Amino acid sequence: MNWIQTLRTAAPVAFLLMALAGCGGEEKTVSIAPPDTLSIIYSCDTRGHIEPCGCASGQAGGISRRMTFLKSQVKGPHLLVDAGDVTAGPRNWEVFEMAYILKGYVAMGYDAVNVGHREISLGAEKLREIGGEYDLFVSANLHGADGALLFPPYRVSTLPNGFRMGILGVTDDDLAPEDGGEGLRLSPPIDAVGKYLPELTPQCDFVVLLAFAEEPLMQQIAERFFEVDVIVGGRVLQPTHTPIESNQSHIVYITDKGKAVGKLDIAFNGEGEATYTNDIHMLKDTMAEATEITPIIDEFKLRLAEMDFQPHRDDEEGLTTITAARSRTANAYIGEASCSTCHPMAVEGWKAQKHAHSFESLVARKHEHNPRCLQCHTVGYGASDGYINQRLTPTLGAVSCENCHGRGDYHVQFHQGQDVPERTAKLRTIACESCHDPENSPEFNFETYWEQIKHGKE
Repeated sequence: MNWIQTLRTAAPVAFLLMALAGCGGEEKTVSIAPPDTLSIIYSCDTRGHIEPCGCASGQAGGISRRMTFLKSQVKGPHLLVDAGDVTAGPRNWEVFEMAYILKGYVAMGYDAVNVGHREISLGAEKLREIGGEYDLFVSANLHGADGALLFPPYRVSTLPNGFRMGILGVTDDDLAPEDGGEGLRLSPPIDAVGKYLPELTPQCDFVVLLAFAEEPLMQQIAERFFEVDVIVGGRVLQPTHTPIESNQSHIVYITDKGKAVGKLDIAFNGEGEATYTNDIHMLKDTMAEATEITPIIDEFKLRLAEMDFQPHRDDEEGLTTITAARSRTANAYIGEASCSTCHPMAVEGWKAQKHAHSFESLVARKHEHNPRCLQCHTVGYGASDGYINQRLTPTLGAVSCENCHGRGDYHVQFHQGQDVPERTAKLRTIACESCHDPENSPEFNFETYWEQIKHGKE
């Protein structure tokens, strides 16, 4: 029985209330009345987006704007939580980026962060390390190789009036083995809730479950455990607008790379009844940057330049992430200068276009060392023969012919009469939408954009 049900049957004068916690039959003591109003501000699926890249106007999101929202819109007692997937993945630069996002979370005053599937991809060693530095994580069903929990299963956050908010975290165990991190395993989330909820409920007056899970699993948990007052979720395609009522719980969730935050407002009437109102707030580009977060992002950019990450990925030749270089006979990126002999008009036209100055636009925003940006603003970034940095590969530091048509080495060799099969020398056209996607180029229209770069065969 949760505190609301208890208040309905108790004398309103004394807020010394006893109730059975439905799982395990332990007594739950509620000694403090709830505040008149309470807000739960929640995020999920930030996925490494510490700030918008600035490729296009109107881009939403970023932890600085999130802080601005908190300062301007959140008044009174509140809880600030994240349901998971703070990081984009396990690569070194993504873990580095995650650390600075968590540093921002500390500045914002987050009460707890749940573990998502992308955090699990880091593996036990990296996740323990970053969790030790930023004491925010909760997870009741993430275990190390020894079977012990990696993080506390729950936290209790006390509001200024003494009202205690219990925060329990679980992650959907529907995760392919190849997607799991080394030294980690997930136990069934429903079992974990059943195990730790009886332990948590005597310690708090209100229970919030952070669930990185799809909606059906959230509903199953709500139906089984009436002690859970609110479920904040992720791993969804769309955010909730109206809270979903299930048993005694209200379910809300959010997604989409940190472009918005959710705010669940709860109004208590003094008789144990509560009204739940939810809203999704977009972090628009018209919002001012928060001065508390600016130094964190500036430091991130400065240290990113010092770290000089050089990630490699699998490419057309099937090279692995440990391959240092392509074979000497493999097709390779060669830069636009090699195209000018046969295609002078196209190259001259390119020089006057924004594509030719794509790297300069990164420098202006201090993102010239950000791998997330370099993959679309340079030639072949991430491939073993692609852009690394301005010192080692300056000729590949812009969007040029090979971004759209693929590697040009075989093409040039063939037309110089060298022994290269014709089929390997044929250039292709890569879909513009691989970079001009809805997030980075929301107004992209091929016909309109083609007019700005169009060129023919020479």
